[in-house]
Amino acid sequence: MGHGPGTNGAFETKEGLAMGFIKAPGSDFYYEEQGEGPPILLIPPAGATASTWGPLVGDLAGAGRVIAYDRRGYTRSGGEVVRSAAEHTGDATAVLDTLEARPAVVAGTSAGATVALDLAVRQPDLVRAVVVHEAAWRALRHPDASGLGALARMQWLAWRGRYGEAAETLLRWVYAYRDGGSAWDAFPGQWRQTARENGRSVVADLKSSMGGYPRGQDLATITAPVVCTYGSRSRSYMRPLTRSLARAVPTASVREIDGTAHAVPFDAPGSFAQVIVEAMRSSEVRSGT
Repeated sequence: MGHGPGTNGAFETKEGLAMGFIKAPGSDFYYEEQGEGPPILLIPPAGATASTWGPLVGDLAGAGRVIAYDRRGYTRSGGEVVRSAAEHTGDATAVLDTLEARPAVVAGTSAGATVALDLAVRQPDLVRAVVVHEAAWRALRHPDASGLGALARMQWLAWRGRYGEAAETLLRWVYAYRDGGSAWDAFPGQWRQTARENGRSVVADLKSSMGGYPRGQDLATITAPVVCTYGSRSRSYMRPLTRSLARAVPTASVREIDGTAHAVPFDAPGSFAQVIVEAMRSSEVRSGT
């Protein structure tokens, strides 16, 4: 385990977990690293950081070198609030380049899934395989009544500068189960507090990731294998939405993950880790490495 020349001197190791900062224009990115072997980059969703993946990191560390980071504008990574998914993609590129962790298996959920897909479009040489859980691609085309209500209240709160409440309103809806309740209310208190404290970035993530980005014609250029997952407890529209995304990517397949909805690292970390490891091993066979 190590760090590249673009990292600064603040680096420590604790119980197999390495932590440090990557110097980049406009921001110093905080990252965490655990395990040895093929690199696996985890790109967090809106409201989350390198430290809110729960046991998923440990589950993956036996199979590869797991790298997670705070995206620009979140918690320990500096910089202004990012209003463009493409800018987040550039930052993910900097993380992989600086840590000499390429090509990597790239996994993301929700807004992080949007960044992972865009990375496969823009930087194909950096990506060995992609796993995306419930990417927000075209999610606003057919919102249900509960979604419209949550989005309207979120915007009302944000307009009044109440970004923490806006983030909570959005994320409670995003993490809801179709059979009732929301994973948001079961998250550790620190996870919820992290999301509230990053409310401005959460609102910006919504606006940059829930449209039609990346474009369908760009998704069609992806050459790395892509696995698109959704949860068995997700709202009814998520299955066709995920399949629609997979149809736009020539290398994509679809997997349902049992017992979860949007919060797969929280509800089913072992199952999600298995999908990621299988994607990594399949890509190794495909590339002959």
